Amino acid sequence: MAPFDPKDYEQEVVRPLRGRGGRLPDDLVSRYAVRLDFSDDELAERIAQIRSHWNKSAQSTAKSTFVRSVYKAFLREDEELRREHGERMLRISWWRERDAARTGSRRQQVDELVAMLHADFGDLGLITSGQLEAMRETFSLLAPEEVDRALETAGVRLSTPVELPRASGLRETTYRRLKSLLADAEMSSIAELLHGELTSLRILTAFASTPAHPAGLTAEAVRQAIDRENRRSGNQAVREALGILNTAVTSDGVDLRRLTLFHLLDDVRRHHDNRAPASVLLRHLRQAKLAESEARQAVVSVLGETGGRGPAPPPGLPGVTELLRDGCLVAAEQALTGITDAEEAESARRLVERQGERVRELRSAAHRALVAGEETEARQRLLQAAALATDDDRIAAELRRVPPPPVLEVSAQPEGTGVRVSWRVPAEHENGTVYRVVRRNDRVPADPADGEVVAEDTATVARDTGARAGVRVGYAVFAAQEQGAWSRPAGARIEVLPPVHGVRLRAAQGAVEASWKVHPDAIAVDVRRSDGSRELPVATTDTTSFRDTGTTPGVDYTYVLTARYRRSDGTEASSEPVRAESTSRVVPALPPVSGLEFRRFDEELLLSWVWPERAGVAEVMWNGTAGSGRHRLTRQEYQASGGCRLRTGPGPVRVRVSAVAAAEDGAACSAPTEIDIQGRQPHVGYTVERRSRPLVGGGTARITLTADQPVPACTVLVVAAQGRVMPLQPADGQVIGRVEGELRPGRPVETTVEVPKLRRPYWLRCFTETAGVRLVDPPTAQLKAT
Repeated sequence: MAPFDPKDYEQEVVRPLRGRGGRLPDDLVSRYAVRLDFSDDELAERIAQIRSHWNKSAQSTAKSTFVRSVYKAFLREDEELRREHGERMLRISWWRERDAARTGSRRQQVDELVAMLHADFGDLGLITSGQLEAMRETFSLLAPEEVDRALETAGVRLSTPVELPRASGLRETTYRRLKSLLADAEMSSIAELLHGELTSLRILTAFASTPAHPAGLTAEAVRQAIDRENRRSGNQAVREALGILNTAVTSDGVDLRRLTLFHLLDDVRRHHDNRAPASVLLRHLRQAKLAESEARQAVVSVLGETGGRGPAPPPGLPGVTELLRDGCLVAAEQALTGITDAEEAESARRLVERQGERVRELRSAAHRALVAGEETEARQRLLQAAALATDDDRIAAELRRVPPPPVLEVSAQPEGTGVRVSWRVPAEHENGTVYRVVRRNDRVPADPADGEVVAEDTATVARDTGARAGVRVGYAVFAAQEQGAWSRPAGARIEVLPPVHGVRLRAAQGAVEASWKVHPDAIAVDVRRSDGSRELPVATTDTTSFRDTGTTPGVDYTYVLTARYRRSDGTEASSEPVRAESTSRVVPALPPVSGLEFRRFDEELLLSWVWPERAGVAEVMWNGTAGSGRHRLTRQEYQASGGCRLRTGPGPVRVRVSAVAAAEDGAACSAPTEIDIQGRQPHVGYTVERRSRPLVGGGTARITLTADQPVPACTVLVVAAQGRVMPLQPADGQVIGRVEGELRPGRPVETTVEVPKLRRPYWLRCFTETAGVRLVDPPTAQLKAT
């Protein structure tokens, strides 16, 4: 007799009972760990072992509550069996008779379980542990080994779901675009896009394919595919899809294997949400060339995910009817293969064919409408078809290829230095519709790539500042939904002759001054002045201004400005004229200020002048090495401050002063009065540090020179003089040192001179021989030795 193993017993007999309610399985042979070839002595020994194990385990705190409860239930039923059968339980003949009777009564339940397993899991041949537990609960009287035999008979084996990617790794809009391109290119997977047609593909844990491709799903594989496509011509969808993958792996670090797997499972999950049977999901992955074992594993893992819409449809004709009602035509077609009853199969087939024929009619009608330029009608027909076949990817792809209707009433008009293109949006355009504006010389562009793109966004107006003047151009506006096809063009033509704009008129100094903006290609701007009785030409300063001195005070004028351009053939063309009204009448000229004078106080200037009789305001402008500025002050402010005070810095500066007088219809401004003011003299300071020689007399002095402005060449004399009176010039003493060189701000210059033996008191003072430099003495304590 084989020894009793408590661990194996608990694993094989006790733990499979977790989650079961009601009565225990009546398979006593397994519960008591009895073999039918035992002798009576061996049977008695085993029953003693098993009862002892039950008693210990029912009281063990090391066991879980569930395990202890099972052992307690075993003990309760054991008491009942002992009362009913007594010593017969110790004879092996009793066990054989009981097992034979039980086998006959349970055969029907086992057959029922086999049929259910085959119907629900036969397509996949796999069952998850959770699903198996549900089966065990349903057939609770069957022993674990009987359930295992039913699994084997049905051809179903236990499988653990694998974790599948729930995100692509790309932005949602980018992934949707990639999926659309793969559909347009008729590629079933990213692996096929990179490596061409495959006969088999593995990807759940690692990539492998037949035929083999060593580059796998890597950046190198993407590069090779791009090189291959560059040697070909045609498939734009493939090129764009490869561009998305190249960016994903080189810039975003996307895992191509997980992206490929996510794409393969995307439609599987969608079909599952639409309650398609497992056979439909499996067929989808088989068509993508996924290896059979991985396809089954992937489907069972998807079925184990949460978030589906509901239970699978019922089998047979009711299930097909329900799928068609929900718009799952593809799933209904595939479900036909699972109907075994001939009459039901024929009825289901007719229902599927009727709905399929309606879908084909709607798609044909959409195609005819599209050829006729009726995009709205085509879209409506395809939407109806999509409602009848929501799981048909071909219809979704066709919908994406249907462009929206073209925009209405495109207009191209000059604006500023460019062209303003506007249009009206049809009611069929959805929010988020993108509009591309394309420009081409001589004619309206025929397609979105036929010219230069001016703008592409959701706005319904575009401004083109890049069009050359003097050229006839055509503009076309194309519309597209997100990731969809572009509409037919709607366009307008225009000869680009931008008029002047931003005209500003100003009456000043007995004249009218004007400025404006114009396209840089303009060769001239013609200006004519009208006073209501006659029209005269006005000379311009350049292409953006004029000063008209031929006006009369008190008269209103209208100016007409016309820009001229040169065409490519050498002829000239004129823009639309622009009229500008002089809303301020010309006021009489004002005399300038006179007697402009200044006084400098270090970095500040004090200006004074004689005011014209009517002037009440002065405008002062200056420009110097330290900067420029403008100051406006009234006559009262000038008088209160004793003049005009400006902080202009120490350097040279030019000052302009204009008088301003108020008038009934405007303001008069005099011509400026100018004055050039030299900069303040550089200030050179110095310090004196004396060192005496008490024993021998005399000593040294260290002279340190500093400057607040650059002095390219400066000569400084060090003079010593005896007596109580400070020397006022070099001749008042003797020169004991001479310093020559360049002085710069922030860079002191030092020199040491010998001081002769002198009787105290005496002075050490510096003088400069350089004109235009002011020498600043230090405190007297440094200069005088007492």
